[in-house]
Parts: sequence; structure tokens; C-alpha cells
Amino acid sequence: MILKEHELLQMDEEFIYHLLGRDPDALAGLSIKLVNDLKEALERLNQNPTNSSRPSGSLAPWEKGINEEDDDWEKGDKEVIQAESVGPLNGFAATADAVAEATQPQTESEDQTKPRKPGRQKGAPGFGRTQKFEETDTVHHSCVFCSACQEDLATVEKAYTGFQTVNLDFGYTHAPGVRLIVTRHLYYLGLCPKCGLENRTEPWRAPADASDWKHVGLTEWRLIGPDLAALIVYLAMDMRVTRRKIKHFLGDVFGLQLSIGTLQNCIVESARAVEPVEAQLINDLCRESLVFADETSHPEARHKLWLWVFVTSSTALFLVGYRTKEIFTNFMDALTDFNGHLMSDGYRLYRAYLKRLRCWAHLLRKAKGLGESYTQQSQTYGQQVHAILNELINAVYQARRGPDGGTVSIAAHHQDSLAELKKVCEAMAASTHLKTRELGQEFLNDWEAIFRVLDYPAWPLTNNEAERALRHWVILRKISQGTRSPQGSRALALFASVFTTCRLRSSSPLLYLRDTIQRRRQGLTIPDLPLIPVIAAV
Repeated sequence: MILKEHELLQMDEEFIYHLLGRDPDALAGLSIKLVNDLKEALERLNQNPTNSSRPSGSLAPWEKGINEEDDDWEKGDKEVIQAESVGPLNGFAATADAVAEATQPQTESEDQTKPRKPGRQKGAPGFGRTQKFEETDTVHHSCVFCSACQEDLATVEKAYTGFQTVNLDFGYTHAPGVRLIVTRHLYYLGLCPKCGLENRTEPWRAPADASDWKHVGLTEWRLIGPDLAALIVYLAMDMRVTRRKIKHFLGDVFGLQLSIGTLQNCIVESARAVEPVEAQLINDLCRESLVFADETSHPEARHKLWLWVFVTSSTALFLVGYRTKEIFTNFMDALTDFNGHLMSDGYRLYRAYLKRLRCWAHLLRKAKGLGESYTQQSQTYGQQVHAILNELINAVYQARRGPDGGTVSIAAHHQDSLAELKKVCEAMAASTHLKTRELGQEFLNDWEAIFRVLDYPAWPLTNNEAERALRHWVILRKISQGTRSPQGSRALALFASVFTTCRLRSSSPLLYLRDTIQRRRQGLTIPDLPLIPVIAAV
């Protein structure tokens, strides 16, 4: 807009007539500014997901009939300024309302100067678990032999501690069905009668992690078994069920009473268990010839972050971070052996990677928006660009239907169209109309990336693979309103990577998650990801 808000507030009929009497030329100049501002305001009002980069989430409920391809949220090409460092916050999209609240006695001065922390206060008695489980099995973790002299300890060992695990039995192919099982784990100690060494068995515990998983334990000593843990994560992430609804579901279906805090701890621990999967995903991405990339806004408490996705036909890797060059640079540095092409939108940081393809859907929408402009010159430019792009798209589709399947370059046959389009874009880049100038510069900056598809028409024209991969997690974001801590954002990215990759490989993420949690709680390596499906030749 040319005129500022405080300037418009001073302009009324009296001001217009006063200016007319004193300086008609100044009034004519002001009228031109007002007309330009009005056109720009109307163009903004007319923007929708079919003719601009506006995401579908920005539509009002009564506008939802419009079809669009972008599920992005307030997506633009501006850098996000890094906020201050994130401090420790509550867990990922959850509350600790299951923990009984009890206030610690405080003096009047302490109560005024020190705000009360949420949750159970230090020194409060707290409450233990009241639900009693009927055990269905017992697992004995015996010492067996003395660690020093190999003496048999079967006659002298005794149980010294133990815990219960509540788990699910998913059944078998010939006997399907889900039932709740409660297992008592007993750990033994024994004094060797031969050498006097006290032997004992202990549940495995992962070393403390002071970085991403501070205060998140990973151990066999857990009430929630691996099958039940996998189901809880599955409901929270893949089915987008809230923690409170999961609590009600377990109570109504299995008669199992778990607090929301217990559910949250289970989800975060499961995220720590699957963390090593990222190394496998990066190795698989390095072997791909084409990777789709996109990003969408993701709020983390009071910080505006972005959820990034790098996806192929069989592998997906999600990351959460600021929308800056650093996260993309770090990702590309991790893909040391990647030599394929990258499909992206027009965000300028992607230009750092030279072997790039550009999404044509974004360009078509922007050209269509210019074609509906209230400025005659911009309207003409938009219609010309839209017509040339459609002509080239039809040529690409025709090449794909040809005998070579789109593997032979068609660029030489369309040099006249490309020359005409470049001439139009150069004129657009010098326009005084903001949107016209931006689109012209975008074409000129990404010219090779945009029209590289003409050299190999079998390549895709759009970035739909990445946008589809983000869609599910955009819906989850709208339900949960984002995450509450860096730990929660890390967990979301890991689960998104695992679930999306398993779906792409036609495998069950629930079972893979179950096996991963079970092995990691025992200190073992994670299982390999499901195999990439082999497409049979026709």
C-alpha cells in the first residue's frame, strides 16, 4: 500500500475539497495513489488458493468449497527471524493433570515472590496407583550361574524386586483378537556358596541423555508394555486422538486406568526409542534419484517453527526447525552421497542446490492471480504466462504418452515459446506492480530449475508428493495447536518419519514401532525398516 493508515485517517470530504481549491495537480496525484491502493486491496481480497500461494487453512468456513492443492499455513518467501532460545517447557501437546495437585506450605513472603509451579509440589504426599491388576503371567529373571566361578545358584537365589507390565496380545492369524495381559517381572539375587559373590539381575536402563531426551528414561522397567505403547503412539499420531480421549478409550475398552501424564511419558519414551531410525532414513534418501521437499508452519509454544519434509516414493524424513538456511544446509550436509534432483517450490534457500526442479503448480496459480489483476498491464502479463505454461504442460504430457515414455528431451522444439516467455518475464521484472515484479524475478532466478523438466519430460511437474506427505500432520497441528517443547517437536518429527515411511512401503507402522520399542528397551539395536517394495516390470 502507498498511503499509510494514519494518512488515510486524516483524509475526508473536507480535505479533498480543500486540496481541490489550493492545488488541483496535487489532488490528481493523490487520486492516482488512491486508485492504485484500491486496486491492490481488491487484488488481495480476491486471492484464494487457486490463484495465489494462500493456503487452504486461511479460508473462512464459508469459503471451504474452493479446491486447492496447498495445505500450507501462512506460507511465504520471507525469512523467519530466529526467536530467543527455547527453555524447558511442558511435554508434547499434553498436560500433567493426572498428577495430584498439593501445595507446599509457604510463608506469606515466599508466596508473594515465588510463583507456584504446576503439578505436584515438593513435599506433597501424592497418590499411588489404586487399580489392582490380575496377573496373567510371570517372568523370572534368574541369576542362573555365579558371574565369578560359574557356580549354580538355583538353590540359593531369591527374588529381591519386581514390577508389573501391562501389555496387549494382538493374537495370531488363525486366532485374531486383542486382549490385555499383565506380566509380573521378578529379578533375583543369590549369594554364591562357593566364592561368596552376591549375584543379581537388573532391568536394562539406557544412559541418561542431557540433550534431546533430558529426563526421558528408556528401560525395561515400565508399566506400559511395548505393544500397548505402540498402540498409544498410533492413536495419538496416526489417528490424531487426544491424550484425554486415549485415556477414555483404554478405560472403556480394556478397563485400564492410566493418567494423562503416564500416556505422555510413554509417547516421549517411544520417540527416544525410534531416534536411531533417522540414520537409516538418511542412508535410504542418499540412494534416491529424486527427492521432494516442502515446509509448513508449526507452532511450538510461543515460537513459530516449521515442519520440513524430504520425501521420495518410499522414504520420508521430517524435521522441525526455523525456516532458515541453516536447517536446509545441515540436511544437505547429512546427505553426503546424494547426487539426485530436488523438487521444491520457489523458496529461495533451495537455490543453493543446483540440481533442482521447480513446482509448476505454484507458478500457474500466481500467473492466474495476475490474470485477474485490476491493473491492465499486469493482467495481460499474467494471461500470457499462463497460456505459455499450459502449452508447455500439454507438450510434456504428450511426450510422456509417446513411444519413448518421456525420456527424450523436447526443449529444442519449444525454444520460440521459451524465448517469448523470457521476454515477458524480463518486462514483468521491471514492473512497478509488486506481484508482477516478484513473479517476473522468480521466473528469471529459477529459469533452469523450472524448465529442466523439458530435458526429461518423465520428471514430475509438481511438488504434490511433499505436500501430500505434510497434509496429515497439518491436520494434527490444527487439532493439537502444535507442540509445547523442543522435546515434543522432536518426537513429532520422528513419528512422522516412521509412520510416513512405513505407509509408503506398504507396511504396518504399528508393528514396526512395537518391535523397535521392545528391542530398544533391552538395549538392542533397532530393527531394519521395512523393505522398499519392488515394482514389477510390465
